[in-house]
Amino acid sequence: MSDLCRRSAHELARLIRIREVKPSEVMQAHLERIAFREPVLGAFQHLDADRAMDRALAADNRQSDGPLHGVPFVIKDIIDTDDMPTGWGSDLYSNRQPVMNAACVQMLLDVGAIPIGKTVTTEFAYFRPGKTANPHNPGHTPGGSSSGSAAAVADFMAPLAFGSQTAASLIRPAAYCGVYGFRPTIHGYPLSGVMGLSPSLDTLGVLARHPYDLALTDAVLRGIESPQQARFEDSLPRISLMRGPHWMDGSIEMRDTCTRAMSAIAAAGSESGEIAHPAILADLTAAHHTVLGYEAARLRLDEFEKGLPAISPQFHALIEAGLKISEADYQHALILRDRAGLVLEQIFGDTDALLVPSAPGSAPVGLEATGDPLFSRMWNLLQIPSIAIPFGTDQNGLPLGIQLVAPKGYDARLLDIAQWVSNILNPLG
Repeated sequence: MSDLCRRSAHELARLIRIREVKPSEVMQAHLERIAFREPVLGAFQHLDADRAMDRALAADNRQSDGPLHGVPFVIKDIIDTDDMPTGWGSDLYSNRQPVMNAACVQMLLDVGAIPIGKTVTTEFAYFRPGKTANPHNPGHTPGGSSSGSAAAVADFMAPLAFGSQTAASLIRPAAYCGVYGFRPTIHGYPLSGVMGLSPSLDTLGVLARHPYDLALTDAVLRGIESPQQARFEDSLPRISLMRGPHWMDGSIEMRDTCTRAMSAIAAAGSESGEIAHPAILADLTAAHHTVLGYEAARLRLDEFEKGLPAISPQFHALIEAGLKISEADYQHALILRDRAGLVLEQIFGDTDALLVPSAPGSAPVGLEATGDPLFSRMWNLLQIPSIAIPFGTDQNGLPLGIQLVAPKGYDARLLDIAQWVSNILNPLG
């Protein structure tokens, strides 16, 4: 594997900027990696190597377009592209060709990034898996629904990827594949041209192998100047472990990973501790089910009415159950969310970020399912920013990790904290 494939997005951008390498050399390295590994992993739904190389060759002869000039990226196949089909992981839309790029895609194109292809998603970003396997062991799931994006980044096919999250669709695959995944505050990034499932929950996100790449892409998507590398000379971030209502539903390895990470953070000088979860959080997973089911049933009713076998039994069951949820139950779930959010605001008065589990454990065996979204449902319902940070492996060499969450709107602060934490947990990363 070329050393260029191991480089982070910001490193590649720097090398291109100082003319140490050309965009076409970077692209060639990644395309060779894809040709070698794609038959094993199945990360791509659509790949046009010739077009990607043509774009890179054109970038060779241009002045820099911006902070990601010449950097390859991949796009989850629920996000529109004007030159590649966007099928939403569904047999119904396998030949769907948008006429415009999604806003997020266009924003990366405008700063010089180069798309390689579209990555596999679960059907309608829900539960039916695609073909993608885990790069650390192809007999295990990569998670979902951003399965292809997480696998492609983890396996050095691309340094950056777009994913999305409605339940745990970005944080869980990031954890299972051992990469960083950032889900911003709800509506933090533009959703124009991104397939919708649940308006109260849908959020665009980014996956990368380096936390600064997330901050750099965040700046691009918000139209602000590139961020500085995070520094905390004056006061270290306050980080607190919150085991949460489902702590004992996770594996022993998961619990050990979180406590070891917390110990390392405390040893580095952070004003750290443990905060008991408020009782109201115990009801949020059920509330998330209610909100997702109710909204998905009304947003995706057309696909439901087209019926089986055009849609999977899993998606059919989601819509069928969602149509039975009453307006009163839906409103009750939203009220519960808002009350819990107020309680959490008070907790964040005493800490900058909470350290919580990112997944029940390492990636489960088999490709028939994508794993349990349990440990992200409540945070996604609360609409607050979260980030998956890899940390260690299980006894079989599969990745483990943690999740950090912060108050609504504190996205930049969370990205800074994640860089600081990563320097402690993954000092070579």
